[in-house]
Amino acid sequence: MTVTTEDVVLAAVTSIAPKGTDESDADYQTRVKTQAISLRIMTGETSPVSRAVAQIDACKVFTATVVKVVKEKSSTRGKITLKTKPSKWNEDGVEYARTERSDNPDGMAMAKRLNALKGHRVLLWVEVEEFDGGKVRVIRHVEDLGEADSDD
Repeated sequence: MTVTTEDVVLAAVTSIAPKGTDESDADYQTRVKTQAISLRIMTGETSPVSRAVAQIDACKVFTATVVKVVKEKSSTRGKITLKTKPSKWNEDGVEYARTERSDNPDGMAMAKRLNALKGHRVLLWVEVEEFDGGKVRVIRHVEDLGEADSDD
């Protein structure tokens, strides 16, 4: 998808407050310009926001109940215990995934969010991240589906 300059300007205009009655045209245009530049940066190929959105396409999506959240000492990631349907890979239905490192603001925010969702059924977007020593399943996004019931 190509984002045009016009797209960015229109998004900036619609995302900021309307021009105030006591505000000059120059002040209003400065707010629009500042917002447009921020939006252009966020839509760039190398933007962390654009990369995060692109990561979602590589994710496996599934439902689970959040059972436990602990900090993994070796990596500072949140280690999440999940209860899913039993399968041939997980006969007891217990699976593990991790957050980004908790010394990263995104990782810390995700760990806190998942901790608050203990006992909830959630929809997860999980990506397999490869590194020198192997692979790790990283939670990229989570949506709360409400408190789990006994069938979950």
